[in-house]
Amino acid sequence: MSTNAGNSMAAIMTVLVTIVMWMTALIGAIVILAGSVELISILSGNPISIGSVTVDNHAITVPELSAGLVGAIVVVAAVVFVCMELRKILATLAAGDPFVPDNAVRLTRIAIAIAVTQLMRYAIAVIIGLMVKGTRIELSFDLIAWASVAALFILSQVFREGTRLRDEEKMTI
Repeated sequence: MSTNAGNSMAAIMTVLVTIVMWMTALIGAIVILAGSVELISILSGNPISIGSVTVDNHAITVPELSAGLVGAIVVVAAVVFVCMELRKILATLAAGDPFVPDNAVRLTRIAIAIAVTQLMRYAIAVIIGLMVKGTRIELSFDLIAWASVAALFILSQVFREGTRLRDEEKMTI
């Protein structure tokens, strides 16, 4: 693949990652704002009124809504963080030198972010199960997410080793 093709692919991927990042942030902000308003409404005992429309549907409990808000915050933060790290990796690719030590660190951070997001999902499910009467705790194993975590840790090591080998090669005559 030529440098121009790599640079154009990196540019396209950067645009796509940026769109995903901003759409996640925007939709997440709307969901978190709406959930927060609903939580305040439930806690205050006052139904939400917008003009002549009143929303007084409290079928969801405070623990469920709180856990949902925490989950939304965690997911939005993780997606935005991952996108920011990917943009930094893509910038090194566009510059023609992706095998830099920082990219190994970035891949490790992405893996940790995905792992933490999955662990938070389990924690939220357990908390909801314990706090909401009649709720059964059901934990599911997301094979794709955990395989992604493993793959990212492996790629991180590949980048570390690639960087080390490249640096060694530069030192030889």
